[in-house]
Amino acid sequence: MRIATMKIQNLFHRDLSFLRQNASKNLQDWMEEFQSLLKNPNKQHQELGRMRELAFLMGFSPQATEPFLTLRRKGGHLYVKPLGGERQIKATERVGWNGWVELRSYPLDEKHRTAKVECIAKADPDILVLQEVEDRASLSDFNRDYLGPKLGGAFEQWLFTEGNDNRGLGHAILTRNGYRIVGFQPHAHERDQEGNDLFEMDCPEYTVVTPTGDELTIISTRFSEDSRDVDNSAKRKEQSSQLDSYCNRLFKQGKDRIVICGTLGEVSYGNSLRMLLSDRKVRDIAEHSAFEVTGDKGYDPHSGWLAKHDYLLSSPVLYDRISSCGVHFPRVEQKARISKLAPFKINEMDKPILAPPLLWGDYEVE
Repeated sequence: MRIATMKIQNLFHRDLSFLRQNASKNLQDWMEEFQSLLKNPNKQHQELGRMRELAFLMGFSPQATEPFLTLRRKGGHLYVKPLGGERQIKATERVGWNGWVELRSYPLDEKHRTAKVECIAKADPDILVLQEVEDRASLSDFNRDYLGPKLGGAFEQWLFTEGNDNRGLGHAILTRNGYRIVGFQPHAHERDQEGNDLFEMDCPEYTVVTPTGDELTIISTRFSEDSRDVDNSAKRKEQSSQLDSYCNRLFKQGKDRIVICGTLGEVSYGNSLRMLLSDRKVRDIAEHSAFEVTGDKGYDPHSGWLAKHDYLLSSPVLYDRISSCGVHFPRVEQKARISKLAPFKINEMDKPILAPPLLWGDYEVE
């Protein structure tokens, strides 16, 4: 039995809030580049073109030259408007679809999706658990049109569960080769000490039956991670304690085949995870002697592995049956960044984009 898990970070499209998070950084980079070009007293044609491009990106230039439609960013949102058309009011139910429409999401580049598909295909799991999936329709298309051709057939059973995230992001589980999803228990209703949602993206508990009839409990989770201005260690400690209580309940019920997977937001020796990991009710597969690291050869995963936040945890019964396990780091290839208005940028290469890793484990089942 092979189980794999990955923080997929959306399949086809992302909410605009991700753009807002990066808006200030992009604007700062554009301003610095514009300022450096402005200081050059002997500007060439290419440099002037690049300045016009940057002026448009920063909102200084009010005009665009697209032949049919203009895609504009305004107040952190994207709008589509016919070129040269008169000013239109926003489309509503009353006026119909005659006007401009606010886009709530933006499509992901195909190269990001390809890297994730190749990573999953390399693992070739019987059970696949994903976090940060945008919706059920996307999961269905991803399974049928992308995973199916790579794996010789799509996963037979799959389930998407939307939680508390206001962007609609949720968890997903997919099974094949005779593994059946027979139970599901949400934990979206759990509250922290302040009365807020304990799990910002739920913490679903799945029951899977193996082809031999054994019952397996899989818990998919995503703990609160720290940001530049916020320390969420106290909340992670509550989440860790709650997950520990789920394990105690399952053990008392005689259910000793437990897998916990997802992002725990901190290193394994962090104080907030002590409640879950210290007594070895569940163990990290990264501790196993069979653990291996594969992936992008231009990046040394070992150098950053101690700072990892992604986990695949197994109860003692399953941990002792691990025959092989590991982590795979997908890589998104980046081409040279070429600007139509600034060909002098042709030799500037973007750094490789490293997607979240995929963790997998092979378990010997009776």
